[in-house]
Amino acid sequence: MENRKLFIFDLDGTVLNDEKQIPLETKEAIKELSESYEVAIATGRNRSMAKEVIEELGISNYIVCNGAAAYSKDEIIYTNYLNKEDMIKLVEVADCHEHQLVYETIDDLKRRNEIPNKRMESGMDFVGFDVPEYERDYHENHSLVQCLFFITEEEMAIYNDKFPHFRFVRWYKEGVDVLPANGSKFLTIEILANHFGVNLNNVIAFGDGMNDIEMIKHVGMGIAMGNAEKEVKDVANMVTESNENNGISNALRKLNYIK
Repeated sequence: MENRKLFIFDLDGTVLNDEKQIPLETKEAIKELSESYEVAIATGRNRSMAKEVIEELGISNYIVCNGAAAYSKDEIIYTNYLNKEDMIKLVEVADCHEHQLVYETIDDLKRRNEIPNKRMESGMDFVGFDVPEYERDYHENHSLVQCLFFITEEEMAIYNDKFPHFRFVRWYKEGVDVLPANGSKFLTIEILANHFGVNLNNVIAFGDGMNDIEMIKHVGMGIAMGNAEKEVKDVANMVTESNENNGISNALRKLNYIK
């Protein structure tokens, strides 16, 4: 139906405040919105990392691992795995340069390196989680959807143009997501919107980070949080207040989607 709408919300820095909590006003706004429209989460977290927040919001539609998997009414409708040959090659190059990484499936995380370095510890603390358990060759027997790779912008030159099946999206000063080359939050939002019969022009998305740029730019209405990266704000249709200042509820009221 042409008048149907789908609302998409990033989690960290958007729904969640800086203490990784959902502000009461944000929770109430999303609950009210859900009574009239389709609402979904689109996060870089995997399902186990996002589970508590999804349950607290009472949402059953969600995109996890930066678009690697999509769920409608808690049922999986799409999965996109990392290329295994490129994954083996990435591990070999990373080992040569002593760069650490975390393997991700839809529901689990394991670290490759026995002793986590400061980058890994800092990066996991940044997203509010402990360093995962150690399992060096986890990638050999599991289908991965994403990796957390702890390298700087300067070190990316080692990897650029060498992995045709991967794309690297920075989320932290010393951390990037390793994603399928044909995967992103936006591409999976297209799949979810089509599943609901919602025209892409009727998708409204909220985000703040570099992994949100594509969805903010290409949906019908892209809304950047006040705390968003400059690059996100530059492509947004609207910039609202920060995640600490009721940015979601304020924007939804200004646009007359909630009272």
